[in-house]
Amino acid sequence: MTSFDLIPPSLPDPHGIGEEPLAFTTRLYILLLQGLFKYMPEGSWRWSEDEHLTEIVITDQVPIPRDQIERRPGIVVAGGPAQYGNLSLDQMRTIDKATGAKTRTDLIAISMQISCLAKLGPEARRIGWICMRHIRTFKTMLQRAGLFKVGDDVSIGPESPPGAMVSPEPDSELVLVQVTSPCFIQWTERDTPQDAPALRAIEAHIAAGINPLPVSAQTERDVTVLRPPTVRGTPVGRFESQPLRTTVKT
Repeated sequence: MTSFDLIPPSLPDPHGIGEEPLAFTTRLYILLLQGLFKYMPEGSWRWSEDEHLTEIVITDQVPIPRDQIERRPGIVVAGGPAQYGNLSLDQMRTIDKATGAKTRTDLIAISMQISCLAKLGPEARRIGWICMRHIRTFKTMLQRAGLFKVGDDVSIGPESPPGAMVSPEPDSELVLVQVTSPCFIQWTERDTPQDAPALRAIEAHIAAGINPLPVSAQTERDVTVLRPPTVRGTPVGRFESQPLRTTVKT
């Protein structure tokens, strides 16, 4: 079971690449690793959906219950830092002059953290190497799913204590080896005039929180009125035609 199974289905946005790319990327890595270890030989960390038959735990739930991780090794997939790439000015892609709709697109850099937990350091590092190697081996599969520059800069860290990965405090023999897999995912959104009512409602909510004065008090405040530009004392745009005067000398 992963945390995605615990999310109620009544949320306003579905969990797809076009709605929530961060959760989509985490789920994609989990499915890749589950499929990889599902076809391992028996006795070599074979993964199964049955918690009683599986030889390795692959999840994104943190912390992992201590009783699960002490009986078998585990892999925890978590999304690390994510940041927009800002590849173009205002991230503008297209503008529809007829409707005013704007389409913006950008790349989001994501760093996935794959934590391998085992009783022995060499075992945790071996599992980490399997993850690291096959992310590069199957990077074409991840690219077809929507990721960019994936499987190129994968790295593996040293052995370390598991820290807050296990609850309650784990056995002192438990070892953590972390694999880092950076990638990019494209994000495109369309801003249309139909979003204007929501924008005005948000602006009104912000204004009410910043300046919560009553309406009567707001109307009584002094307002500085700027004088319109003039040319020789006459406001610009308000010239009046003057009769032409002629003088005839006799």
